[in-house]
Amino acid sequence: MPDHLASLGSIGFTYRLRRLADRIADAGRRLYLALGVPLEPNWHALLLYLDTHGPDSVTGAAEALRVSHPTVIEMARRMETAGLVVTRPDAGDGRRRVLALSPEARGRMPEFKQLWEVIGGELDEIIEATTGSDALAGLGTIEAQLDGHELDTRVLRRLSDHAERTRSSARATPACLIRPVAEHDRAAVLHIGRELVRSADTYAFDPGIGDEELWRYWAPVAPVAPGRGYVAELDGSIAGIFVIRPNIPGPGAHVANASYAVRADVRGLGLGRRMGEASLQLAAQLGFAAMQFNAVVSTNGRAVHLWRSLGFRIVGTVPDGFRLPDGRTVSHYVMYRVLP
Repeated sequence: MPDHLASLGSIGFTYRLRRLADRIADAGRRLYLALGVPLEPNWHALLLYLDTHGPDSVTGAAEALRVSHPTVIEMARRMETAGLVVTRPDAGDGRRRVLALSPEARGRMPEFKQLWEVIGGELDEIIEATTGSDALAGLGTIEAQLDGHELDTRVLRRLSDHAERTRSSARATPACLIRPVAEHDRAAVLHIGRELVRSADTYAFDPGIGDEELWRYWAPVAPVAPGRGYVAELDGSIAGIFVIRPNIPGPGAHVANASYAVRADVRGLGLGRRMGEASLQLAAQLGFAAMQFNAVVSTNGRAVHLWRSLGFRIVGTVPDGFRLPDGRTVSHYVMYRVLP
């Protein structure tokens, strides 16, 4: 069913903002409940203020947060019931009472801050996807982002990914050798490249691409096809491939573009991160000033998180720019970072 509020244009803007705020708050409640954390949405603002500023009056907190007195009073009442805030006489004026963090809240602030940092990271990703849009289009992009995965689902996934990365880093990983691609690598490179063509969910390869064209994509030959290809070996076997090339010729040739692929049976060992880190160093050595990815598919969450962790920002979004094998259309991102 069409979104009636979206059809109202500007006069629906404030209501959509309220709807969006309610949606994120609902996701926050589900998230805190799932994690067993005694918080409610928006409590972080007052908790962080008292943690940074110290005890303060309702008036002081309301002025700092730029909200009404009744809002702070109600929030503090609920937080006091939860054991996170206490009220006590002001040391300078016994007739006035001030708000302060409870001992339990002080003890759990590191835990809370770590969670809020993850939530903030997900919101950053959603907000960055609106770059280049006007306000109404940007709001629609945020809503579309949440249609794909609500905020609590995103945060739980990020926490799970972080835990898995921590476990993976604790395990011994095979020695990795990264070197320029060579003609004798052709069969291994084509095998990995064909896996991407068949999956059709991360790269926009023509399903009918021939072996020679696919090989030259990953092993370009200058000056006909400028760029340099590389392979990553694990225990003497080619397990990953990547290529660095100018993003566009001429005036844009100082910005690099890169593509990456990991053999299906060795994914999850951190090879993608190793190739990403190596490609940034190699691109800088080749004289590039920055690196840009033109089409990171929004549903490829691991790739989006990896590139963000390596310093890339989402600087543009192409709505419905990529068609998945099941027929759905999803956004893809333009991601960018300056090289050292």
